[in-house]
This record gives sequence, C-alpha cells and structure tokens, in this order.
Amino acid sequence: MKNLPTHPGFQEKQVRTALLLAAGTGSRLAPLTDSTAKCRVLVNEISILERLVDTLCIHNFKRLVIVVGHQENSIRDFLGTRAGGMTITYITSLVYKTTNNIYSLWLARKEIDEPFLLIESDLVFEPGMLKDMLQPDRIAVSKLQPWMNGTTVTINSHHKIEAFQQDLKKTENKH
Repeated sequence: MKNLPTHPGFQEKQVRTALLLAAGTGSRLAPLTDSTAKCRVLVNEISILERLVDTLCIHNFKRLVIVVGHQENSIRDFLGTRAGGMTITYITSLVYKTTNNIYSLWLARKEIDEPFLLIESDLVFEPGMLKDMLQPDRIAVSKLQPWMNGTTVTINSHHKIEAFQQDLKKTENKH
C-alpha cells in the first residue's frame, strides 16, 4: 500500500477505535450460523471474533464498537464490555434481516466521532496485515476477482477512488 501524502500540520496518529459490522445473518455459512453469529464460527478451532479481538489488541486498539443483530447474544456473552484492554460498545440493528452493512455503518454514526478502522465480521487475516491500515484515511482495495461480488471501485493512477460500481454479478444477470 502506498503512503498517502501529508499536508503541513497533519499529524499521523494511530487509529485506536475499530468498528466491527456483525449484524448480518451469515446465510452463506448456514447451518454454522443458525445458532451463533457469523463471527463466532470457528476457523482452525478459533472463532473469527477471537482472532479479530486478538489482532486489535496486538495493535493497541482501545475501543471496539460492534453493530450486532443476528444472534447478538452470542457476541455479547463472549466479549462482555471489555476485552484485552479495549472498551466494547454495542449497537443493535433491529432490522438486520432487511438491511446491509451500509445501514450498520450508518447506525454507528453518532457513536464514533474519531478516526476508526472498519472491519467486516467474517474476515480472517494475519495480524501484520493491519500494519498499513493503522493511520487515518487508509483503504484496502483488492483487484477484482471472478469469485467476488458486491460493490466495487475504480482506482485512478494516483491511487484515489475514481468511481463506485454496484454489484457487478447482479447487473450481469439482468442482461
């Protein structure tokens, strides 16, 4: 990842707050998600959530805000209000069955007023991969792969987002 240019007076401080979007039903992982939240699914005998919390602690995060919905008690019971030095705040989406992550992000708008790291609840990655994402105004973008779906972006030669495209597979299926 390329470092973004800084302007005079700009101080790069490490982001200390993370927002975890964990309200969805995880239907593609059913039946594993029938009785637990998607982030509580085990990967090599460790839950995705435990991996995420450990990674955030390694990188000295102080606050974790979690948007919950489907099987929210499995997350609340597992983490409580503190984990590894982080304070945890929960936001409940009552309409998680009919909304998506953009709505979950919108729900957190009044809870977070500082730079934050946005994390999806189904990501499994090595802790070192966050290293370049710990300063404000960073974004991780992957090249489009045939198996991907969802919203995509076009990046220009200056590594800036040029355009957003809606779900390509849905658009292709309409033609």
